[in-house]
Amino acid sequence: MPYRPLIQRLGRLGLAALTLAGSPLLAEDSADARARWHQAIGDRYALLAEAGARLETSAHAYCEAPGREHRARLEDDWLDAYQAWQAVRFVDFGPIEQRSRAWQLQFWPDTKNLVGRKVQAWLRADTPPSIEAIADGSVAVQGFPALEYLLFDEHLASSEALAAPQACGLLQSVSGHLADTGAALVRDWQAFGDHYRGTDSYTAATLQAGLQTLESLEDKRLAEPLGMAGPPANGYRAEAWRSGRSVRLIAASLAGLQDSFLPGLRPLLAEGGQAELADDFAATLDAARQRATAMAPGLAPSLDDPEAFAELQGLYVEIGQLSWLGQRIAGQLGLVSGFNASDGD
Repeated sequence: MPYRPLIQRLGRLGLAALTLAGSPLLAEDSADARARWHQAIGDRYALLAEAGARLETSAHAYCEAPGREHRARLEDDWLDAYQAWQAVRFVDFGPIEQRSRAWQLQFWPDTKNLVGRKVQAWLRADTPPSIEAIADGSVAVQGFPALEYLLFDEHLASSEALAAPQACGLLQSVSGHLADTGAALVRDWQAFGDHYRGTDSYTAATLQAGLQTLESLEDKRLAEPLGMAGPPANGYRAEAWRSGRSVRLIAASLAGLQDSFLPGLRPLLAEGGQAELADDFAATLDAARQRATAMAPGLAPSLDDPEAFAELQGLYVEIGQLSWLGQRIAGQLGLVSGFNASDGD
């Protein structure tokens, strides 16, 4: 499938244009940034593929010999792979656009509990699905939230329920599909390299993707479940609420921005005479990541704990500062505004 030209994506991004119009950047500066980004993002896709392969292996090991040790390893590998996805989730262009791969990896938000309904439908089927059947089916049952349902939902809380042939067959096929998707992203990102590095508009697209992620973190992943965006607080609006790992995923997203977005952003700002702004952004990003890493892993349980809720509010404030710095960066680099139209996925 050919990559869609950037102009075809403007409606989804809510932009009148996607350029660095009026920016002081030189072509060679942008090319250097894209080279750095391509390498850093490729490294993150490789980590996702490796984690996905381990998860698939753990799913097979558990189903062959269900037990506490294999179950613990399976849950750990699920979280590792999910965090690996979060670290590169900000990339919303290139191979990840093919066949709605981002939605395949993470169907969220899920306001109608489509993940639970689709998983239950497969659990009631006569035979377990193949990897091909999962790949050809609904995105709601293809990714990490579907595995989370199998591992942590109260309907499957007992070891016997997950070890049943239908549940284990589904577990293995979904994890296999995730592993295949991760491996394909590695191959396709490398094949995409010449086009990405040689196309000036991908400088703006990458900046757009990183800064949009900050707004999603602030508005959708924190403000909405915390009750700071209109409706009352509701832990079910958070990602990974079944497993209580919402804050861990946020920390992984922040770490990914450090490792894969900042390497290209910093030289762009430095060349534009904004090294101090780059330092402020890097320091605030690191502080937010450290806070999130040190916090309780879940968001929903913290809503009823005043001390934990205060920590969540502090994280919300720090990410809000990052978003504000992101607006300054966009202005300094001449990026056209309008990136609050992101759906976060």
